[in-house]
Amino acid sequence: MADPVDQANDFAAAYTDRAIRAARQPVPAGVAGVCDECGDDSPRLVGGRCAPCREPKRAGGGRR
Repeated sequence: MADPVDQANDFAAAYTDRAIRAARQPVPAGVAGVCDECGDDSPRLVGGRCAPCREPKRAGGGRR
């Protein structure tokens, strides 16, 4: 039977494995152009939006 330290190590290993798999998700290719949301010219648009407009922390989108 595993003791609490072994269980904690197993939990930490599983957490690390999940974090590594999540970090290995492919980065979408971007294209240069004008952002559909704010209208700024950007060297990298993903889904038609620049980085500030894709930023989830900012309510209401990016720069205006």
